[in-house]
Amino acid sequence: MTQQTDSAEARERGYALVGPVRHRRVLVVFVDALGPSQLEASGGLGGLTHRGHLRGILGYSCGALPTLLTGAPPERHGRMCLFSHAEREGGVLAPLKWLGLLPRLVHERGKLRRAAAKVLMKTAGLTGYVDLYRVPPELFRWLDLPEREDLFNAERIGGVETFLSVARRAGLRVFAAPWQMPEEDRWAHTCAVLRARKPDLAFAYATELDGALHRAGNGSREAWAAARRVTERIERAVEAMRSGGGEVTTVVVGDHGMADIRDVVDPRRLLEELRGTRLFVDSTMMRFWGDDRTLERARERMAAHGLWGRWLDEEALVKRQAPVRGAPYGQALFVLREGALFAPSFVGGAVRGMHGYDLDSPSAYAAIASDAPVPEDCGALADVAGWVCSMLGLDVARAGGETGQHGGPP
Repeated sequence: MTQQTDSAEARERGYALVGPVRHRRVLVVFVDALGPSQLEASGGLGGLTHRGHLRGILGYSCGALPTLLTGAPPERHGRMCLFSHAEREGGVLAPLKWLGLLPRLVHERGKLRRAAAKVLMKTAGLTGYVDLYRVPPELFRWLDLPEREDLFNAERIGGVETFLSVARRAGLRVFAAPWQMPEEDRWAHTCAVLRARKPDLAFAYATELDGALHRAGNGSREAWAAARRVTERIERAVEAMRSGGGEVTTVVVGDHGMADIRDVVDPRRLLEELRGTRLFVDSTMMRFWGDDRTLERARERMAAHGLWGRWLDEEALVKRQAPVRGAPYGQALFVLREGALFAPSFVGGAVRGMHGYDLDSPSAYAAIASDAPVPEDCGALADVAGWVCSMLGLDVARAGGETGQHGGPP
């Protein structure tokens, strides 16, 4: 197959297409919460012989998945947590503040929140992942949802093109699993499409391991059973992909691992002491906005409560390649040490497993496995897109000189 492109266009989107070139077909299987220890505990998810670990990002899946897809760090694509600070009040989430007119026991019900999320998606034209969790209604007036689009079909994320989009632009046949479908249905659909359409690039998506690990923790029967099902589905997908003929490479990759919870921190007393401070409580971090005096007071209160963790100011966030321009995710944040959990938080209650810790935490690393040798320079989530493109015959010319390297924690 021959693919060519104007060099200026290639530089603008970060990748150049080379030709003539004969590429292999690639199956990428994204497994949510697949860290190195989860990969080994599951027996390799299909016995792929080449395995490794990838440096992750500060934040959650909503930041890790864009990094995987674009090959850019969060500071470039702008994603880190599900909720961010809106540039101005009265944004897309603002109408939800009226949920506060209902009693708390009513407006926090999952059924009502899911219904409200569906209405929001329809009225605002959102195609990305939306979940309102337990966010206090009064916060919706200044919160925003960075993920407005379906990441698997978006041309760009935060201005950076995904490897799926690059392949589509090159004229390759691309399939991305519809993440909105129930797990079993999605995999059945995926295998049917792989057999019928014979794509050059396929992106499959597995979510149930993440759910099992959150609910039951590592080493649980539920997690083992989920891993077994994921393994069987991957094997069927590989068989379906190979039915199209040609050389096929399979890459299984996660976005982070999972840590077992040993310490639950109730933040309600802290929130009372910090009343009036603009903040957001995620499962593993508390994020703050305000002037220097406000931030210093918040830091003092965290220390006074003797919480184990790290205070990350703007300098520390820059070092971790987190988005800091405009402070969308906080001017400073406190991240708990691995194994601790804020509960109740604005996104949920107590669980057995969690991720979202600092970069040197074992659960911050993602696993990668393949039936082809993993390149030595593929050591971070941001490196996977380049490897996939190179296997497809797309010559990587990264705009901005991204290396996939993260600055280490302090």
